Amino acid sequence: WIHIRRGGHGFNSRLRYKIPTLYGWDFCLIQFMTEFVVYILYSDSHRKTYIGFTSDLIHRFHSHNQLATKGYTLRYRPWEVAYVEFFTNKKDAMIRERYLKSGRGREWIKNNISF
Repeated sequence: WIHIRRGGHGFNSRLRYKIPTLYGWDFCLIQFMTEFVVYILYSDSHRKTYIGFTSDLIHRFHSHNQLATKGYTLRYRPWEVAYVEFFTNKKDAMIRERYLKSGRGREWIKNNISF
């Protein structure tokens, strides 16, 4: 199960749209606002959790599972994304990450997220 909670909206990507113009159809790039993600990873084989935040969840998840050559997440692979929250600004994401790493936050995780 993946639990998702949205604290904001937007994406950190560019999309190419085909739009009508006076002379026919043309393409334009639309840049969405940056979005920050607080995530909880779970290692089923080791029964461990990891809490972090990023602006690029896919790349960060790939880094935890395959690219990293040292650190905590290397020892407990493979990881699964168990929970994500989205934020529109970095400060709010950092505050939420810090809370989830605290004793009260870990208690909240234990009571609200099933692994």
